[in-house]
Amino acid sequence: IIYRSDGDADEDFSSVKPVSFLQLFRFASNRERIAIGMAIFLSIIVGACGPAHAYLCAVITTLYVKVEEPKGNLEFLHQIWRLSSFYAIFFVFTFIVGYIENWLHVWASERIAQRVRSKFIASVLARDALNEDKASTGELSNRLSSNVDRMKDGIGDNVGTFVRSASMFISGAMLSFWLDWRTTLILIWSGPLCLMNSALIPLLSTKANNQVVKYSEEANGISEESILNLKTVVSNNGEKNMLQVNLLIFASVCLNLMQRYSSTLRSGIAPATRCGFVSGLCDGTSNALHWVFHIIGLWYGTISYHEGRIEGAGSVFAVVSIAMGCASSFTHLGPHLMAVVKARAAAAKVYQTIDSTEEEKEVMDPLDPTTVELSLRFENVSFQFPSRTHSVLQNLSFDLSSGKSLALVGKSGCGKSTTLKLLTRFLSAHSGRILLDGAPLESYDKKKWRRMIGVVSQEPSLFNGSIFDNICLGRPFTQEEVERACKVAYAHDFIVALDKGYSTFLGSSGTALSGGQKQRIAIARAIVSNPRLLLLDEATSALDTKSERIVQGALDSASEGRTTIVVAHRLSTIKNVDSVIVMDEGRIVECGGYEELRIRPDGIFTRMVAAQEIERKSEIMETIEEEKEDETLCIDDIDDSIHTSITEQFPSSNKGAFALFFYNKKRALMLTIMALLAGIEMPLFTLSFFFVFGSIKAKDYENELYWTMMASIALGIFSSIIVLLSEAVHAYLGESTMRDFKIACFESLLKRPMAYFDRQDTSPAACSVLLAQQPPIAISIVDAKMATLIENVFAGTLIAVITFFICIPNGLIGVVYVIIFFITFTVLEHYSTKAYNEVVAIDKSGELAMEMFDNISTIQQLAVECHFHERFDGFQMKRRVPLARKIRCLSVVHAVNESEVMLLDFIATSIGIYFVYEGMIDIQQMYATECCISFIGWTAVVMSESFKDIMSGSAAARLLFGLIDPTIEENKKEMVDGSQLNLNGSVRADSISFAYPSRPERRVLNGVSFGVEEGRSLAFVGPSGGGKSTIVNLLERFYNPTDGQLYLDTLPLPSVPSTTLRSTMALVSQEPVLFRGSIADNVRLGVENVSDEDVRKACRLANAADFVEDFPEGYSTPVGEKGRSLSGGQKQRIAIARALVRNPQVIILDEATSALDTQSEKVVREALLTSAKGRTSISIAHRLDTIKHCDEICFVEGGRIVERGNHDELMARRGKYAAMVEQQRLS
Repeated sequence: IIYRSDGDADEDFSSVKPVSFLQLFRFASNRERIAIGMAIFLSIIVGACGPAHAYLCAVITTLYVKVEEPKGNLEFLHQIWRLSSFYAIFFVFTFIVGYIENWLHVWASERIAQRVRSKFIASVLARDALNEDKASTGELSNRLSSNVDRMKDGIGDNVGTFVRSASMFISGAMLSFWLDWRTTLILIWSGPLCLMNSALIPLLSTKANNQVVKYSEEANGISEESILNLKTVVSNNGEKNMLQVNLLIFASVCLNLMQRYSSTLRSGIAPATRCGFVSGLCDGTSNALHWVFHIIGLWYGTISYHEGRIEGAGSVFAVVSIAMGCASSFTHLGPHLMAVVKARAAAAKVYQTIDSTEEEKEVMDPLDPTTVELSLRFENVSFQFPSRTHSVLQNLSFDLSSGKSLALVGKSGCGKSTTLKLLTRFLSAHSGRILLDGAPLESYDKKKWRRMIGVVSQEPSLFNGSIFDNICLGRPFTQEEVERACKVAYAHDFIVALDKGYSTFLGSSGTALSGGQKQRIAIARAIVSNPRLLLLDEATSALDTKSERIVQGALDSASEGRTTIVVAHRLSTIKNVDSVIVMDEGRIVECGGYEELRIRPDGIFTRMVAAQEIERKSEIMETIEEEKEDETLCIDDIDDSIHTSITEQFPSSNKGAFALFFYNKKRALMLTIMALLAGIEMPLFTLSFFFVFGSIKAKDYENELYWTMMASIALGIFSSIIVLLSEAVHAYLGESTMRDFKIACFESLLKRPMAYFDRQDTSPAACSVLLAQQPPIAISIVDAKMATLIENVFAGTLIAVITFFICIPNGLIGVVYVIIFFITFTVLEHYSTKAYNEVVAIDKSGELAMEMFDNISTIQQLAVECHFHERFDGFQMKRRVPLARKIRCLSVVHAVNESEVMLLDFIATSIGIYFVYEGMIDIQQMYATECCISFIGWTAVVMSESFKDIMSGSAAARLLFGLIDPTIEENKKEMVDGSQLNLNGSVRADSISFAYPSRPERRVLNGVSFGVEEGRSLAFVGPSGGGKSTIVNLLERFYNPTDGQLYLDTLPLPSVPSTTLRSTMALVSQEPVLFRGSIADNVRLGVENVSDEDVRKACRLANAADFVEDFPEGYSTPVGEKGRSLSGGQKQRIAIARALVRNPQVIILDEATSALDTQSEKVVREALLTSAKGRTSISIAHRLDTIKHCDEICFVEGGRIVERGNHDELMARRGKYAAMVEQQRLS
């Protein structure tokens, strides 16, 4: 059971060998090593205080037994009071030392964890972004958060607990031998046996624990990928069938992301339960050993006392208590050793990432590229991805002189973008050479080389920050330089129209901007550094015609005097380059000047030009003022989503620990029953001391001792079985409940309206980080930690009841103490939670890390790794102040744990002996109540150990409950039954207006009305920022109109269930998003009962079948994270196939062919026309030749439809549409 594997994947993960214990401190500084050393020394002192306390108890117990007549004995009263004062001294000393010890341990572990995180970030930033072995964003995020947290747990107070146990054992053994070597010689073996038993835990559970870590990484990867690309997920119904978890279906077709997430979490339950079973087996065995030696010790000690081999009766209790205390400390080492095991396994994955950078360091002193003339030469360069059998580039050779421009053209997947990746050194050629001024490119300093390059890619990446910060990214540019670059990129005017101008905060990934606006900021970012080499990979693909012409003119101007390489599908953008290379299947098939190739008879380039019917070069007459009108509307988009305070913390719920505990009532009941059964042990164990004390005082002791031992044996068997079962059950219940809870959080996030994610505090990155980081903390509410709390509350209550029956005043002491205990810890919980929430609010390092992992190639292209590393470290520094307050609270809790029993003994002895003096109780009752109150203190100690984790877990639970939207189920009731609908696909808008919730006074759409009947086609055209994409967002119900109504057939759109709506509509967006998995998995996303033939048919329609079937694994080829292994055009064709396989009634095309080359675009356009027959189609386009066939065309500007009609009607009017057509010179 322990070693059973669930598949080969586990074998692969388990091959990562856990690091040694000492390697956990690999990144500790000298200061932290000194702190850990001091903490260990203090742990030794605290551990030794336990046996010293037991010896004091033995001295007092001996006096109890020897005294003949305690009633009215004033000398006896004063003697006990003098001795009990040492309890108070022990309490003060242990509290102070325990506080300092814990503070040092936790402080050092936090600082080491912070340094490990910094090293991890530095390593990820230094590693090649396009390395095929690179972990996914979710896996990296999990290693940075969960795995480093596990490391922190393994080097923090868990080390102190082990040292305290060892110190207690050694000092206790020495003291016990001094008191009675015979009894000690028997009992001393309990400690080593328990220790050996505890040592089995890491040996037996490492493999299962590795599997738990693996599945956690996978689940976090799925959730992160889904949340960051939420629009793609929900538009494809990728979140549907939320609880239909079927592992066989998942393994074969991977129906949707929710099933993947749920199945991955479910896979982690079995290894977690095995870990719990191993821990329970070892702890149960230790518990049995504890009872065996306890019974033997009391039996032998009592007999030895009556036979005269032991002088003091207290020595019997002292030796047994010390020996059993030492054994008990080892018995309860299971969770702490497990924390170390988890830390070692987690560190192996973290160090694997950190150490992988060493392999990529250059082995020679690099040359300085800043002094070169910048002439480039490719000599027979070939490249092949490891996962493919054919080469992407085959013997590519060309020259590019300094200051000249070159264009690479050809169909998608022919190797154009790969050529740029070789130049930027993200990839290395398999054969051939790339020379820079005659020297191999690899011989130059990589970062300096990248700083000389300005890159504008097809899919621009922006970061969470202001516009100014996004352009500078830590580089020392002035405001004037930034504005100059933005003017060149035609971005200055829409930026200065914002309330905060260049200080405007963009939000996560710049989602508030239109595609054209993001592209222009990316262009400004590329040219602000005045690069010597400019690489333009479809730099104007996201712009409308007017903006493209202006930006293209700016780029032409920016290219003058610098070496430029352009990758383009729109051939109108490369007319002014010095030379053109036409590529096909990784080879150069034509090369020459633009005009030379254009007029070549039967040439490939000639046919490409003819297909696009390019206009001749003309003067750009549009004015900036005209463009400002076009841009005004999208200003609202930006401001609406960004005006949220950065300091606002993540919204939390009033629900906390108990709401999570009762999240699944049946499991909560089962956990409670197991805890109550375990809680019976302590009260019965306490009573055994009452009877043993009686047998020691009695002359006829044999009979009473016999029955006491028999009862103890039965209790020991019972408790050992309960320990064995409860830990396995608790592990299963905890993982199962957290699985359901995480699914509920994930489901709620997937069903949230998009406006929820527009806020800074609930951005996709923030939600994803929260869902990854908080569940490992919150699980303490539903696993063994909560069970321990319930068990000891129950045990303490029973002991208090027993104390009341024996002596009411002493019983009141126990009750008052429990009340004070809970009040104290509630106050500490409040301050700890407050500090914890402040840490969460301030520390945005997790969100920043996720953003870095998701855009690592952009960061490396711009050579701004140091800037992001410094920002990350800055967030880490900000968390130190509130974290220090939390550490102080936790250290007070720890200090109380270590010392409270001594305080209770002082109170119980001082008051109880007075009752004996007054004759209210006898000495045996006094001893019994003193034991009871001491054990109440011990239950509080054990409770508080769990209470620390539950305090943190409660705060984490509140944050997680904040993710769950309680109105989701209520909104479902207002919808019609989707299964009964037979939708035809007609769409109508009735005077719809829209403004973002945060700024309702600014309207993005204003009184827009349109309609398209079943089977007809409608297109929206117009300048960037006019409101076209907003209409798509409303149709997909990402947002709801503020006024007016949208209808599907005759039904208001809000009344149609989202799954039905998105099954009826298929969206192909401008920026295609693919998910980790195979090509077939991505085509099937969110659709059930799709055969392999359906997938192939959809790919053929999308003109994707040819390149897919060329891959060795065909449709099973992994696309990599975000489709990294495919070109932009290939990704777009897979996205189109994903839309077509759904057989929708309505198909929405938002610049669906913008990323395709001319040949592919023509074929795909024909495929879309064919597939649109009998369907309603709604298109958004900048290339007007793609929509001139539509039944109706609407020209959208300023949030209104200013013109409408078919192509011929609009041309006849000679209005705005005709002017745009004239610019493009359509045939």
